[in-house]
Amino acid sequence: MADFHRLPVRIQETTQDQLGADEQIMLCTLGRSSLLNPDFVVITSDRVLVLEERQMGSMSASYINIRCNLSFSQITGIKLDQSLKHRIFGQAALEITVNGDKHLINNISYRDAKRAMTLISSCCE
Repeated sequence: MADFHRLPVRIQETTQDQLGADEQIMLCTLGRSSLLNPDFVVITSDRVLVLEERQMGSMSASYINIRCNLSFSQITGIKLDQSLKHRIFGQAALEITVNGDKHLINNISYRDAKRAMTLISSCCE
């Protein structure tokens, strides 16, 4: 689990811009879509945010990409998946279903994935 205040400043600012006035941050963790670009997963009292910092070509400029911004009211299903590779490294993939579309948060620590699944399941009911 990551501490929100230790996330990169631009990730914190973008997250704060997306939050409503009464939302609280419940869980922050890291997923890995690639080795050098982690996914910053923030679960609030109302939504799941997945952000990443991307580089623009060979320039040193970067920007924040919001990969996923799902309200709990949109989520129709959630599933935890562990392949052999995930088991070896103590990781999992969190699959969130929204109206037939699937959003995959890959290579998240197994413990954080279980906690995220519990939070999302309890808030969706």
